[in-house]
Amino acid sequence: MLISLVAAHATIVNVLTPDVGAIEPGWHGSVKAGGQMLAGNEQRLGANLAAGLRYRRERDLWALKASVDVAAAFKQVVSQKAFVNLRHRHALGQGPVSTVEFVQVDHNRFRGLAVRDLAGAGLDIRTWRQDWTEAHLGITVMGEHQVFNDGYEDDDEGLHARMSNYFTVAVKTDSVVLASTTFYQPRLDLWANWRMLQDLSMTLDISERLDWNVLFKVERDSRPPTGVKPLDVGLTSGLVLGF
Repeated sequence: MLISLVAAHATIVNVLTPDVGAIEPGWHGSVKAGGQMLAGNEQRLGANLAAGLRYRRERDLWALKASVDVAAAFKQVVSQKAFVNLRHRHALGQGPVSTVEFVQVDHNRFRGLAVRDLAGAGLDIRTWRQDWTEAHLGITVMGEHQVFNDGYEDDDEGLHARMSNYFTVAVKTDSVVLASTTFYQPRLDLWANWRMLQDLSMTLDISERLDWNVLFKVERDSRPPTGVKPLDVGLTSGLVLGF
């Protein structure tokens, strides 16, 4: 079972849950299809499709992940959110520290975001590892460039620098994985402007290649665009096919 799932959300900058757990060398892929129940800026039921592809060689890990949300809105089926994220992690020797680099492009209609481009780098520190649990602390800095749709005003439009720090922990048995990830993302030139996200997930091993995943998330933006609520809550449930 993979501890890191393809389920990910881009309503806050770069909130992909980091990979934890042993990953075998070579290529690994996964596809997830599920339903969503969202509250806050998105009062709706919808569907989520996501896919991930990873390649590990010795101390290097490359990961490409993409996701799109589709919902029934105003009697039409439309795409509401989409993103693509590419990241690389390089282990420094046999110790607990790795370097991390990433780029991402995303769109979020509900938050008035036409496009967001970002690129960043930093360190991933494994704080502990046992047979049944593992935890990581991430400290990264990134540049973000955002363009908002007409009618939305935001101090974050344009180019800014922001931290993207996280703490993630996973607990696993032979058939179940419980995971928690917390992100804190202040703007470097304006620390009162911050974003936070909390992800709680449970993954049940159904077969060698099939899992069932439930994800609960809470997102908070201290300074959202004009007309956008600061708090979003979501529950996603679906099947994950690994290959």
